[in-house]
Amino acid sequence: MSSKIPSLIPTIVFIGDTNVGKSHLINVLTNQEISIVSAIAGTTTDEVVKRYELLDVGPINIIDTAGLNDNSELGQLRINKTKKAIKRANLLIYVCDCTNIKLDDFHKITDDKLLVFNKIDLLNDEELHNLKQTYPQSLFVSVKQETTIKELTKHLKSLLIKKDKLLLDDIDLAYPNIVHVIPIDSEAPKGRLILPQMQLIRECLDTDIISVVLKESELADYLDHHHDIGLIVTDSQAFKIVSTINHQRFPLTSYSILQAHQKGDLAYFIESVAKINNLKDHAHILLMESCSHNASHEDIGRIKIPNMLKDLIKKDITFDFYMGHDFPEDLNKYDFIIHCGSCMLSAEILRKRINIAQKHHIPMTNYGIFIAYYTDILSESVNIFKK
Repeated sequence: MSSKIPSLIPTIVFIGDTNVGKSHLINVLTNQEISIVSAIAGTTTDEVVKRYELLDVGPINIIDTAGLNDNSELGQLRINKTKKAIKRANLLIYVCDCTNIKLDDFHKITDDKLLVFNKIDLLNDEELHNLKQTYPQSLFVSVKQETTIKELTKHLKSLLIKKDKLLLDDIDLAYPNIVHVIPIDSEAPKGRLILPQMQLIRECLDTDIISVVLKESELADYLDHHHDIGLIVTDSQAFKIVSTINHQRFPLTSYSILQAHQKGDLAYFIESVAKINNLKDHAHILLMESCSHNASHEDIGRIKIPNMLKDLIKKDITFDFYMGHDFPEDLNKYDFIIHCGSCMLSAEILRKRINIAQKHHIPMTNYGIFIAYYTDILSESVNIFKK
């Protein structure tokens, strides 16, 4: 989890009631004055975000939040911001004052979280022993006891240091050769490749797989003269063109589908996309984009996919568009969710969104799978994952 890509750097969010010592704990943990500390309840009135270098992990984002029981005039607005911060968390730390245990909010939070009891220096040995017996999966700390802070740091590292799944994991290539077909159109950023293209090329370099990078106009000639191709990967928008040129000679998929396999739930996305034809008149569709950008007349999320969907089901449908970290609180009004490939989201965040959709029984797929379905090449584009 040591990515240097800002949006993929792991985020630790500290939550809990007011005055349980979240801010002081963060300051001691990082050895920095990140948050204002005061004995007055509700000192942290808005989220505080700080980049911190955690040894053996790399850069992390730490977010200190307002208390979940903030009863001030602006309390509900602050609590709403805290709830949004929770959705961004790779790791959620719920801090509780061990001298005044209140866990109602802790039990309401369905996300995975680590319970940390603070201020254990105020307990006697018997009280601390009983607390540990009652909550054996929790951590017990005091800003006045350095050994407990070290134990917390060690535990955070163990949770954050893990092997990320690669784009090509579980895929057996007949040849160590991948052809990257990268369209250069008005949506392509000037002078650079987009993140999933760069990630796959770097992964190929790291795993000794040969990369050949082409535009779609160069593909036919290359395929006519080369027969040792393990996989063709292209942008979803060029799927149909590339599929026609390839004519099922070599395995084919897209960057977006590789990301669905890497970060999401490929089987669920494929199962969901088949339900598109069941959408009824006036269906409400949520389109999610993980990065913010200006929309053009060729924008895939705001223009092309809505037009494809309308063409596919021939019904009157409504679209809502969300970008970045924003994700609707209430999904009940939606009949279907189409998400981007999520190159700017961590796997944890995407899986949280998938879990929410599944709990609401809302079908969810991503751009690449939808476009493959629309162009009638879905089976071809996921064959590589059969095993």
